[in-house]
Parts: sequence; C-alpha cells; structure tokens
Amino acid sequence: MLKKKQISIIAVVYHLLFPMFLCMSATVWGQSMSQGKNFYIGIDNTGDKCKSGEFFNSEAMDSLGVDFVVYHYHGPTGTVKDEVEKMKALGESFAKKGLKVIVNTECGNWSESLVDKDGNDWVKQPDGLHLFKFPHDVLVSLNQSNAVWGIQYDELEHSQITRNVSLTIENPSIKVVSLAETNGMTFTEADDAVCKGAKSLVAECKADGTNNVFSENVWPVLYHNFARAGMIPVYKQMKEGWSNVWAACAMGACLQYDKDLCACLDLWNHDVFPGHSAAELRGNLYFSYWAGADKAYVEAIGNHTYALKDDGHIVLKERGKVFSDFTHKYLPANPRPYTFRDYQPEIAIIRFDDTDWGQANHVYSIWANEGDTLKLYWPDWLFGAYNLNRSDASEEWIRAWNTITHGWVKKNSLSWANYEAYKDMPHRSFAPANAPIVYDQTVTRKYLETVKLVFLCGLQISRQTISDVTDLVREKGLTVVTSVRFAPERFAKRYSDGIKEFKDGKGRWILTDDMASDELKNRLNPFLGHENEIIYNFKGNRTVRMEISPDGNELQIFKNF
Repeated sequence: MLKKKQISIIAVVYHLLFPMFLCMSATVWGQSMSQGKNFYIGIDNTGDKCKSGEFFNSEAMDSLGVDFVVYHYHGPTGTVKDEVEKMKALGESFAKKGLKVIVNTECGNWSESLVDKDGNDWVKQPDGLHLFKFPHDVLVSLNQSNAVWGIQYDELEHSQITRNVSLTIENPSIKVVSLAETNGMTFTEADDAVCKGAKSLVAECKADGTNNVFSENVWPVLYHNFARAGMIPVYKQMKEGWSNVWAACAMGACLQYDKDLCACLDLWNHDVFPGHSAAELRGNLYFSYWAGADKAYVEAIGNHTYALKDDGHIVLKERGKVFSDFTHKYLPANPRPYTFRDYQPEIAIIRFDDTDWGQANHVYSIWANEGDTLKLYWPDWLFGAYNLNRSDASEEWIRAWNTITHGWVKKNSLSWANYEAYKDMPHRSFAPANAPIVYDQTVTRKYLETVKLVFLCGLQISRQTISDVTDLVREKGLTVVTSVRFAPERFAKRYSDGIKEFKDGKGRWILTDDMASDELKNRLNPFLGHENEIIYNFKGNRTVRMEISPDGNELQIFKNF
C-alpha cells in the first residue's frame, strides 16, 4: 500500500502535470479534428423530393453523405409571424438531423415583388434598389439555430452588373441594380459604391444574428469587392465557365481578405439541365477538394441524383452514385493535409476588378425558349453603369489568361456565355495552368513571395502594390509583364510598341501592348507548365498535379505527399 507521504507526492505531481496533459491532448485532438474535417460537402435542395412540411429528404441526405444543404427559400406565403415559425422549424429540422444549412435567397432575383400577407415587399428597397431582405423578426428566428451557417445571396454580382437581367427577360423595361446605383460614376466611385452596399447588407444581416453572408457569383468578378465587404465568396465550377479560372479569382480574394473559400458545382449549362456529365461532375469534385476549398456543394442535383420508389425509398442515379462514392469512399481514403490557405502560387494576375469578363455590345448566349431560339445579351455596363464600358485595358487580364492557359481560354472572354467566342468549342471544365492566382490592385508583398511571374493589368494598380512588385523584381528575380502604364518611368520612356524587355536587379520587366501575343508566350514558356496539367503547390513541399483528360472535363490526380 502507498504511504500517506507517497500519496501526497503523487497528488502534487498530478495537479502539476494533469493540466499540461489536458492541454497537449486538446492540441493533438484539435489537430486531428482539423486534419480530419477541413472540407465540407453538400448539395442545394433544388429538385430534392420530400414530404409536405419537410425541408429535405432524410434518406437521400444519408445516401449522398452530405454535411450541409443550401436551402432555397421560395418567398413568403403567409404573414411575417408565419414566416418566423417556418424559419424556426427549418433550423430545428436541420439540427435534429445533424446537418448544417445555408439559406439561399435567389427567389428575389426572379421576382419583381415579393409581398407577404402583411403587405411588406421583401425585394423593393429604398433608392430604387432591388434586393431580397428578410424582415428583422424572420431573420432573428432563423439565426436562433446553430445548424444555420448563414444566408446566401445567389448571383449577387450578376444582378448588379446586368441590372437584374433575370427580370428583364420577362419585362425589358426593368433595369434595376441590387447594391448601388452606379450610373454616372467613375470606375473608382462605382467600385466603392458597390462595396459600400455589400458592407451595409452584411451589417444588417449580422445585426440580426447571421453568422455568415455568402455570395455565389455567376461570373468571375467582384469576389475581391465582396470579400472586402465581409462576404464569403462562392465561385462556380462547370456551368458555362472554366472551373480553375473561377477558382483562381476567388482564391485570391479569400487569401487577401481572410475569408473561407466555397465552391458551387453547377450542373446547368446554358438552358440545359443536366448540362454536365457524371464524369465531369467527378472531375470537379476532385478539383474543389484538392484545390483546397473549405466547402463545396452541387447545385440542382436532386432530379438527376436519385429516384423515388413506390415505397418512398430512393435509388441513386448515375450522378448520385458519383457523389455518394466521393463522400463515402474517396474522401475517407484520401485525407487532405492542407487548405487553400497553404497555397503557394507561381503566376499572379493583378488587376483592378472592373467587372469585365468578356461581355460587350452584341455579346450573347444562345438559349431555347419554348421551342424558339433566344439570344440572351450581356450588356456592356461595368458595375451596372451605362457609362462604364469595356476597353482594351479592361480586357488585358483576359488576354493574360489566354497566355497562361496555352491558348485554351479565348482572348476576348472567360465564358461560354460569349457565344461567338466559344461557339466552335464544346464546353471544357479545365484549362492547363501552372499555379495561378488573381489578386486585386491593392495586394501586398506577403501574398507574392512565392510568385515567379506577375501580370499587371487593367485600369489601375495601387502605388504600394507597384512598389512591392518592384522590390520583388530587384531582390528575388520576379518577372513582370505589364503595359507601359505600370512600368517604371525609366523603362516606359524607352518603350514604343510590341515587346521590349528590361533587366532590373535580379529580375526583369516585359512591356507589351498585347498580353496574348505569340512572341510573349514564347518568352514566358518556362513559367507556363505543361499543356495538359493544372499544378497547385502548398506549404510543406506538397504539390498536386492534375492531369486533364482530352475532352477537358476529367482529372487524374497525382500527389507528392
């Protein structure tokens, strides 16, 4: 038996060491948890078949293996009090199931008015703005549940820069913006006004207890503006865009402004649903995961994921099987020891985001409408202002993308929504690129330390950014491609046209009037990687090589860790 003195010594040692043990255990447990669950996968509920009064099909969620649902709210059907009770029930339903939910407000984009039975219009806002907003009591009720991750504004940048084209389709006289009336402003004023409108929206939502305000964007623009305003960017994969180009834009915004990175894998392709194959869905699931996204969900998956049997049970279809295999088999077998926060880019495009993605006068998509062919035009209203239009300078970054993707991205558009630009090319999800990123005009040196090649593009770059880039040229051998506008004065004076290269310390400046010229591509070839690969580098000497299939829609993943 232990003597009293021995017991006392043990007690002292216990009291001294046990807190330390707890701290160590918590640290190890925390690391294990973060490494084991640094990626959340979900679906949006469009097409989800469930019983009346339910918010999701429980068996379908289990079969698919989802962590969260993007729930489409379809507008008020009763009084504010009725909607308060509905939102309370929604949160309780998801909490009981152990699922998280993001409430999507896209219904406002397609509704000229949304009036509840108390007479409140939820989309018509002061100063002529058109933007969905939950009444105070409804939003407070929704946010009582810890199952609710936040509110999602779907296609918010789209409704601003097209002046709500979703409404214009039915009524051409409607041309309303969502965040700020920018007409008559300068580019800088419009950028500030849109950001101010987004900040105000975030503040209103958070004042009523909203944890996060997400913005799911159609086009690869305004990620930085919205992140600066406090929103969490949600970028598109598939749809009518290049998945990894959109990702590079959103990743830059999230790194610069310390936001989570979310991906929406959208099965729509123009007016075709599903417009992307099961194999392409698999490739895009792999991409969102290995590129380091925090959350990813598949939009509009319900109708082509599972079928309801007569007994109420479900049978997974082809795309559902791909999704279920990814969640139940692939993810557990392939742990990811990083997130996008560990990304070490090699090629950076720096630009003032003027919202130009390749739209202009006479740019359109082809859609089918009740048997007829419809040309859906994308107006040349940057920031949604009639007086702010595309220019050679605003399109420089698109031409830079053409260069760094070995010519796959077209010189005048990033999207198949520009029909004339891409009419001869079947949709491809992936373009070859060697560790790319897109930053805005205020990016600082700490985000550029691993970068080897920089493109300075667009209408303006901050003095601090130019200074930091100049230092990196001289000190670390950075190569910069720029128009004469952003070049050091001593080099600009010696430039006339074409391409001219200037040594500067360990690095060099390449001045050009065409960021997609063959001569420029030849000079930059050592930076550009292989024509069928996407490369991502992460801290800890981790590299992911994604080999692109011949049709551009599937990926084979190779890891060095």
